[in-house]
Amino acid sequence: MKLSIRVRYSDPATLAELVCAAEDLGFDGLWVSEPWGVDAASVLGWCAARTSRIRLGTHVASVYARTPAATAAMAASLAHLSGGRFRLGLGTSGPNVVEGWHGVAFERPVARTRDTVEVVRAVLSGEPVRHRGATVSVPLDDGQRPLRTALAATADLDEAPIYLGALGPANQRLTAEVADGWTPTPYSPDHHDVLAAPLLEALAGNGRPVAFAPVCPVAVGPDVASLLRLERGWSALYLGGMGSFYARAASTSGYGAMVEQVRTRFAAGDRRGARDAVTDEYADGVGLFGPPERLRERAGRYAAAGVEELVLELRKPDRTDQLDDMAAIRKAIG
Repeated sequence: MKLSIRVRYSDPATLAELVCAAEDLGFDGLWVSEPWGVDAASVLGWCAARTSRIRLGTHVASVYARTPAATAAMAASLAHLSGGRFRLGLGTSGPNVVEGWHGVAFERPVARTRDTVEVVRAVLSGEPVRHRGATVSVPLDDGQRPLRTALAATADLDEAPIYLGALGPANQRLTAEVADGWTPTPYSPDHHDVLAAPLLEALAGNGRPVAFAPVCPVAVGPDVASLLRLERGWSALYLGGMGSFYARAASTSGYGAMVEQVRTRFAAGDRRGARDAVTDEYADGVGLFGPPERLRERAGRYAAAGVEELVLELRKPDRTDQLDDMAAIRKAIG
């Protein structure tokens, strides 16, 4: 399996250390998350200027945060600037962010994703763009002259893969139809057949190659219980406060009763109670935690599920600990 690192925006000194360490340690990719208030494209341009080999990607940019053409322009620019190292990770996000931050109605998410992917493909081809979709038309008027990207069509642009962070059945089927990769979170290889059922069924029918690249939280150390507490806090946030799609994925895996407790406590403002409601079994199942030999053994579950790339998310908050964990992970399962 290939190993990548997903990072959040932080101060430039911390970010520089993590980015350079990822490249120096031989990680295959560096993904930058895009929560509200952070522009992943700007961060990735900064990363591209400081690296030469590692692949770069958004993880994930909301299809509602930009017009499809603006998303395509972002992809074309980063593919060009990075010398063809860019990958575009897209997702819908959820109503809390789409409506609460972007001020855009969270409507027809599957259709919006399809239109975005199709416009991005058209722009990266270098040809004039004319698209008539369910949620967007480019150009708006049929009588208008279609435009093309200001960047010359190059192999670098054509080869920018598109990954979707699809959790729901319809979006998974769309992934099988139009995407190059699938990068879900939360994900557990122990429940792969359930979590990926719509995607697997659609791929069996069309024979397209789609790379599996799920997010995998990770923390290295001898005290597994303390490391799982780190993950339980993050899982409580995602299951309780970041949208029903995360909760549905966990419920699909057989954790419905746990999810209900987490969401009830989170909604009541009891963050500690929500964290405590997340079971160690669940936390351990969605990531890799423990000493190097345990990580090595449990990483085999991902390979057995057909995962081609682990998108590792460092759970320890301290920069020194993160750098140490990156080196330990690379040695243990690289």
